[in-house]
Amino acid sequence: MDKKVIRLRDCMKTYTIDQDKAISPEETVTRFKDKLAHLNLDILKEVKRIDNGRLGIPVYFSVCGEDARKMTGTKKQMGKGASAIQAQASACMELAERFSFFTFKNNPDNFIVGDYQEMRDLGYPVLDTSYLLQSVHDEKHDSDFLEQILRGIPMQWTWATNLRSGEDVLMPFSWFFAINEFNGPSAGNSYEEAALQGICEIVERHVCALVTHEKIKTPRINHESVTDPIATKLLTIFKDNEIDLYLNDFTLDTGICTVAALAIDRSSFPEQSEIVYTAGTTPDPEKALIRAVTEVAQLAGDFNSGSNYIASGLPKPLAMEEVAHVAESGMAIDIASIPNLGDANIKTEVENCVAALAEKGMDTFMLDVVHPDLKIPAIYTIIPGAHFRERSMIKDVGLFASKLLVERIDDPEVLDKRLARLEGLIPGAYYLDFYRGRNLYENGQAEAALVHFSNALELIPEQEDLPYVYSYMGLCYRDLGHYDEALAVLKKGLEEDEDRPDIYNTMGVCFFKLEDYASAVKCFERAVELNPSSAMDYANLGVNHRRLGHTDEAVHFLSLALSLDPDIEFAQQQLAELLTD
Repeated sequence: MDKKVIRLRDCMKTYTIDQDKAISPEETVTRFKDKLAHLNLDILKEVKRIDNGRLGIPVYFSVCGEDARKMTGTKKQMGKGASAIQAQASACMELAERFSFFTFKNNPDNFIVGDYQEMRDLGYPVLDTSYLLQSVHDEKHDSDFLEQILRGIPMQWTWATNLRSGEDVLMPFSWFFAINEFNGPSAGNSYEEAALQGICEIVERHVCALVTHEKIKTPRINHESVTDPIATKLLTIFKDNEIDLYLNDFTLDTGICTVAALAIDRSSFPEQSEIVYTAGTTPDPEKALIRAVTEVAQLAGDFNSGSNYIASGLPKPLAMEEVAHVAESGMAIDIASIPNLGDANIKTEVENCVAALAEKGMDTFMLDVVHPDLKIPAIYTIIPGAHFRERSMIKDVGLFASKLLVERIDDPEVLDKRLARLEGLIPGAYYLDFYRGRNLYENGQAEAALVHFSNALELIPEQEDLPYVYSYMGLCYRDLGHYDEALAVLKKGLEEDEDRPDIYNTMGVCFFKLEDYASAVKCFERAVELNPSSAMDYANLGVNHRRLGHTDEAVHFLSLALSLDPDIEFAQQQLAELLTD
C-alpha cells in the first residue's frame, strides 16, 4: 500500500463562463481523449448528444468502452452544461471520475486489512473512532463501545489527508464506503478542481437530505435578482417554454451555497414529463444556480419525451403537494444575500469551504484515487457528520457495524457466529436478527430465515427498516412457494414505503406464479417506474405481456430489457420465439 496524500497548490481559474474551471472545456475534452489514445484500455466508446432540442440546453452521454463498463457496472454517464462543449467535458469527467474510483476500490494493493487494534499494533496513525460515531450521528455510545463491536471486523484501510489540519491518517475505508458508498468521488483538471467538486457534492447531498427528511421550509430566490448572463439566459429558456421553475436557497447553516431547482411543465405532466427536483452547490451562488438548472435539463428529457430519471440526492415528486414546503415556502430572498465563498484561486475556494465546515465541527478528509495510467486528478472525499438521503437516519453505530460485518465476512458460518457475538454486546437489537435472517436466506435456508425475520419484527424495528424486513420475508415465502403469504407481507411493506421497486418485483413474480398475469404487469410497471434502469423488470414485463397475448408489448419490453442487459437468457429465448412465430 503506497502512501498517497493530498497537497493542494494555487490553481487560478482561466474559464468562468458557465462553470469555474482551471482550463476551458475544449481543452478538457482534448486532454481526456489524448490520454485515452495512449492507453491500452477501452474506456470511452463515444460522446453523444441526447437531448431533443426543445430547450436548447445540451445534454451529453459519455458511453463506456468495454473496460470501463466492466469496471464501473454502468454503460454511460451524463454531462451537463450551458454550452455543448461544457456538457461534453462534464460527461467525460464523470467517466474519468467513476473509472478512477472503481479501479482504486477494486485494487486490493491500495489497502491494508485488519481491525483498529491491529492497525495500532502496526504503528499506524489511525483515524480517531469519534469520527465514526460522528459519521452516523450517534450520541448514545462512546468510542470504547464502538471498538468492542468493531473488534475482529477485517476492514480495509488506506491513507487520507485531513484538509483542515493537514495531517495524514490511516482511514477505515470500509466503514465509510459502507455508509456513503458512491457519494464522494470527484475528478477535475487539477486536484484543486477535484477537491472542490467533492466537497460541494457532499454538502449538496447533506442539505438535501436535511430538507427532505425534516421538510424544512427554505426561501425562494427571486428570479429578477439574478444577474449572471448565462443564468438569466437559462431562466428565460424555462419561462419562454412555459415551464414553472422554482429556485430555493438550500444553504441552511453550512456557509456553502446550495441552490435547489424544482421544475414542472404543466402542459406535458404527467403524460410526457415528470416533476424534476435537483440541486447545485458551488462557492458562487449564481454558478450554483446554473449547475442546478442545467441538471434539471439533464434529467428532464426536455419535458416532452416520456423519459424517467433516477432520483438521487433529492426524491422524485409524483405531485406538487409532496414538495409544498419548497414551492410554497412563503419566504423570498435575492440571490446576492446568499453566502459567496468564490475566489479567483480554486485552492482558496477549497480552503474557504473547509473552514466553513470546520465551524460546524465537521472535518474534511480526502483520498487520492487517481488512476495510475489515466492520470486525471481524482479524489474520494469523506466528511464525517454529513447526511445522505439514501442512508438510514438511525443514529446507532451498532446498525452500521452490523452492516459492515455482513459485507466483510464471506463465510456464512463465521458470519452467523460474529452476529451472535454482537447480540451479547447489543441485546435486543432487531437489526442483528434481520442480518442473521438475511444471511440464512442468501444461503438457501428460507424457512430458518423466517424465524429471525419474525424475531426482528417482535423487537419493533425502526419504521424506516420495516420495509426491508417485510421484503425479505416476502422473498422467503416466495421461494417456499407460499405466494399468498408472500403477497400479504409484501403489501405490509408497501404500507410503510410505497416506493420500493424490490417489493413490486417480488409481488410481480408471485402473481406470475399464481397465473395472475395482469396483476403481475401492474407490479412490474411500477417497478420500472421507480427504477427505469432495471433490465430484469422490463424482461418480466415482456414475459407477462406474452402470457396475456400482447405480442407487440412483449417484443417491446423484451427488446428494451436486452438493450440494457444483453445477457438475460430467458429474455433472449422468449424474444427469439416471438420473432420466429
